[in-house]
Amino acid sequence: MNLRVCFENSERVNVNDAAMMRHYVESYLADFKPEWAGFIMIPHAETKRGTMEPVWQVLIRDASARTERELLEYLAENPMAAYHVHVYRKDGGNEVKVH
Repeated sequence: MNLRVCFENSERVNVNDAAMMRHYVESYLADFKPEWAGFIMIPHAETKRGTMEPVWQVLIRDASARTERELLEYLAENPMAAYHVHVYRKDGGNEVKVH
């Protein structure tokens, strides 16, 4: 399966420097070998702020069920300051939001 991890900034944060955000995200998720994927728009209903702003994203390719579980545990125990994190799983068919 592939996992997409998206980072939605909180209201008072505006990082528009891709290189800086890439470093921040890749460091935060280093144990999961993330692949930088720039930004994407996610549906309003799935965001915390309900805005049409893009979110930064990374992909974790060929993840196992264990990797997904460990990622979700990591996010719960180590929240990223100033960001809402969204995780989507794609295993064959459509992508499903899991966090």
